[in-house]
Amino acid sequence: MFWRPRKGNSGKRGGGLNLTAQQWVVAFLIGMATVFAAGYGWRAAQIGSTAAYDDRQSISESIKVEQQQIGVALSVTDDARNYTRYLADYAKAAELDNQAEGLGASGSAAADLRDEARALRRSATERAADQGVFGRATIADDLARPGPTPRSFDINDRIRARTAEVRTGIDSPGQLNPNRWAAEAEAIRDRINGLAVWALVMLVAVMLFTVAEANSARRPVFYAAMGLGIFVLVFGATGGLTTDFFA
Repeated sequence: MFWRPRKGNSGKRGGGLNLTAQQWVVAFLIGMATVFAAGYGWRAAQIGSTAAYDDRQSISESIKVEQQQIGVALSVTDDARNYTRYLADYAKAAELDNQAEGLGASGSAAADLRDEARALRRSATERAADQGVFGRATIADDLARPGPTPRSFDINDRIRARTAEVRTGIDSPGQLNPNRWAAEAEAIRDRINGLAVWALVMLVAVMLFTVAEANSARRPVFYAAMGLGIFVLVFGATGGLTTDFFA
């Protein structure tokens, strides 16, 4: 189809290749469409490895996030348990104060009970600070002179504080965002699917050019197939390159 023997050379050296300008054009267009189809397939395979990497990163960070959340939950549970002990010591101190009041304003026994209550509050506050229930910078006054009422404890504030500690620690992996990696992997897979479609479009162009060459003697069919093939080739080249190849 693409070649015919030179006239007068059929008996010389087995003939020769003589492609017409029309056949050269068709062959060139088929080759161009094939190159584009192969290029789209190559690009899909290339970015496919990136999608696999993003998937692994998403899974890895999801595991780390779960580990952080479990660690924060355990730490906050310990804080709540230690705060309960802190409240119990303050309750004992309040009972000692009540006993001192029952003995009257004077007397060594009442003074001893008040001193014991203050010492109990101080030790309870220091222990809570050592255990991380309270920050020492925030309870400096209580450490020097504990108040008669216990400090408040907000579970939500402790969760935020413990989470910040985990994310800013020396061995912390930093800010984790597995959803971002998952979204990037999904976007790449969408591009891979798009490149597969554009490669199919190029194969349609190859088919149209083949039909045109097969019907070169039938000029209406030839021109219709060539025109449609060129349109599909241009559409597939511009669309594939601008939407998915370089995205």
